[in-house]
Amino acid sequence: MVLRDPVRRRLLACLALFLLGAFPVRAASTAWIGDDRAAVRLVTATDAASRGSPVEAALEFRFGDGWHGAWRSPGDAGLAPTFDGSGSEGVVLNSIAWPAPRRLSVGDLQTFVYESGTVLPLRFARRGDGAAHLHLRLVHAVCGEVCVPYRATLDLALPAGTDRPSAEAGLIDAAHARIPGPPEAAGFAVVGQAREGPPDDRRLVLRVTSEGSAFMAPDVFVEGPKGAVTTPPAVALSDGGHTARLTLNLSPDVADTDLRVTLVDGLRSAEFTVSPMDGIGWGGWLAILATALIGGLVLNAMPCVLPVLSLKVFALTRAAGADRRGVRAELLATAAGIVASFLAIALVLIVLKASGASIGWGIQFQAPWFLAGMALLTVLFAASLFEWVTIGLPRPVAALGSLRGSGRLSEAFLTGAFATLLATPCSAPFVGSAVGFALTRGHVDILLVFTTLGLGMALPFALLALKPGWTRLLPRPGFWMIRLRSGFGLLLLGTAAWLMTVFAELAGIPRAMGLAGILILLLGWLALSRPPRVPDRRRSLVTAALVLALVPVTVWPSGFGPSPVARTEGGPWRAFAPEAIPALVAEGKVVVVDVTASWCLTCRLNDVTTLDRAENRARLSAPDTVAMRADWTQADPAILAFLRRFGRFGIPLVAVYGPGLPRGEALPELLTPATMRAAIVRAERENANKTTTEFLP
Repeated sequence: MVLRDPVRRRLLACLALFLLGAFPVRAASTAWIGDDRAAVRLVTATDAASRGSPVEAALEFRFGDGWHGAWRSPGDAGLAPTFDGSGSEGVVLNSIAWPAPRRLSVGDLQTFVYESGTVLPLRFARRGDGAAHLHLRLVHAVCGEVCVPYRATLDLALPAGTDRPSAEAGLIDAAHARIPGPPEAAGFAVVGQAREGPPDDRRLVLRVTSEGSAFMAPDVFVEGPKGAVTTPPAVALSDGGHTARLTLNLSPDVADTDLRVTLVDGLRSAEFTVSPMDGIGWGGWLAILATALIGGLVLNAMPCVLPVLSLKVFALTRAAGADRRGVRAELLATAAGIVASFLAIALVLIVLKASGASIGWGIQFQAPWFLAGMALLTVLFAASLFEWVTIGLPRPVAALGSLRGSGRLSEAFLTGAFATLLATPCSAPFVGSAVGFALTRGHVDILLVFTTLGLGMALPFALLALKPGWTRLLPRPGFWMIRLRSGFGLLLLGTAAWLMTVFAELAGIPRAMGLAGILILLLGWLALSRPPRVPDRRRSLVTAALVLALVPVTVWPSGFGPSPVARTEGGPWRAFAPEAIPALVAEGKVVVVDVTASWCLTCRLNDVTTLDRAENRARLSAPDTVAMRADWTQADPAILAFLRRFGRFGIPLVAVYGPGLPRGEALPELLTPATMRAAIVRAERENANKTTTEFLP
C-alpha cells in the first residue's frame, strides 16, 4: 500500500502513537516526568533482564534553581519520597539507597535536602526468568518558597536476555559510589560514642577521627524509630582538624533507642548505628561489672604478669611465717595497692579523654618516660630484694597507719601497685570488653569499671586475707627464703632488661644505652654503699643524683643520633595498609591483620602458639591470602583507629577479612590454631546475606 494520501498517513501516525502509549517502552530509561521545578525518570543499568540476576535501577531527580527535594527524613519541613512498586511483573522492588543530604537552615527550621538533583539507586529482585516490567508509583515534593507535591507513574520494560551495560550504567555506578558506607571506607574512625545526661535531657557525644585529610565542616544526621533529630551538632575540632567531637541534643523519644547516624564532611560520608548503651538497665550493668571482675581475675594468669610473678609469690611466701593479723594486713595492703593503681590509671585516662587525646589500654608503654620509670622501679625493687635498699611509702602516708610493721605494709602496698602497672601492657579475655565499654562512657563509668577490674585482680589476695590460715600450706620460713629473695631479685633484673629493650625500640639505641648505664651505676652504688659503709646523707644524695640523671636520657630529643630501631617485616607479613583491605577483599582475597607491639607479651605468646606455626605461616603465604602486621610499639593514630573499628582499646588484636567477612572479624585475645583456621574458612565463603543500605517495608 502506497502512503500518498495525507489522510491515511495521519491515521497510521495516530495508530502508532496509540500502540506506543498502550505498551511500556522497552529501553534503559523512561521519559522525564515533571516540569521546570522538578522532574524524575527511571533508569536501569542494563537493556535486558538476565535470568537470576537482580535488576539494578535508579531514580534520577532534577530540580530547578531555588528548588530542592527531601531526604528520607526531611527534618522539620518537607515530604519524604514514597514508593510503590507493587505493579511490577517479573521483579519486586527490594531496596533503595540514599546519598547523604545537605542541611538547610531557615530560621529555627532544619531540613535535610537534595539540591540541583540526585540519583537514588534501586534494586529489583527477579521473579521468574522471562521479561521484566518495572512499574513504580512515586509521591514526592519539591520545595522553594513553597512546597509543591508531585505524583509520577514510571514504567519500563526489559526483555529477557543478557544483561549488558546500558547507556545509563555509568550514572548508576556513580550514584552507588556516593552512598554512605562504613566509616573506614570514607577515612573516618568512630573512636568514642556516649549518651550523657538524664533521659529528659540526653546528649549524644561522638568522637571521630579522620585518617586522611583534616575535617572541613563535619555534620551528622541522626534518625531514630520515631523520626530524625533535627538540631545541628556542636562541633569541636582538635589534633590539627583530624579529630572531631560532635555533641547533639536528643529528644526524649529517641534518647534510649538505636540510632542511625549519617556523618558527612564535604564529599565524604559514612553511616553507622549507635546502640543505646545508656539504656542497659541494672541487669546490663551487673553483666558489665561481672565481666570486669572476671577480666581482672583472668589478668593474673596472662603472660603480661609473668615479669611481676616473682613479687606476688614472694609476698605470699613471706606471709607464711607471720601471725594471722600480720598476714591479713599485708595481703589487704597488696590488694589495696592493686585497686589504687587501677584507680590511678582510670584518673589519667579521664584527664586524657577530657583533653581530647586518644586513649587506650596499655598506651603508657608507648611513652619513653613511662618505660624509663618502670625500669627504675624494677631495679629498685630488685635492690630491695637483695636488701640493698628499703622501699616504703612517703612518711606522711606511712604515718597514717598505726599497725606494727608499717614498713612491710608499705612494701606490700607498693608491690600491688607496681605489679598492676607492669601487668597492663596487654589486653585479656573479658578485659577488652570491659575497658572498651568504659572508655566510650562518662567519667563515673570509667571509675566504676576500672575499680571493678582492680577488685578482680586483687581478689586472690582478698580471699587469702579472709582465710589467712591457707598461707600455712606454704613452706615455713627459713634460710631458703634468703636464696628465694635473691632469685626473685634476678628475675626482676631480667624484667628491667626487657623494659630497656622495649625502650630501645621506642627511643633508639643511644638513649637505651644511656638508660642502661645509669641504672647499672645506680644498682652498683646501692650494693657498695650499704650502711654503715657510707653515711645515709651521702648515700641519699648520690642516689638522688643518679635518678635525676635519668631525666635528660628520657627527654633526649628523638632527632639526636640514630633513629629508633625499626621492626622489619618478615615471612608472610607485609606492612599495614588498612586502605587497601576493601580492594583486596573485592578481589576475593583473605586478609589477616595482626596488631602487635614489642611490649605485648600476649602477642609473643600468640606468635609462638599460632601465628608462627608452620601450617599457619604456609596458609598466610598462600596466593589468595594477604597478611598485614601493624606495629603499635609507638603511637600510631591509624592503628588506634583500626582498633576502634572493633571496639578494642588494647592489644593483641588479630582481625580476619574476606568475601565472607567483608567488615572483618576480631579474634579472641588468646589465639589457638583451631580458632585461626575456622576464621579463615568463614572469610573464604561468599557472604550470601549481604545487606543493602535501605530496605523497604
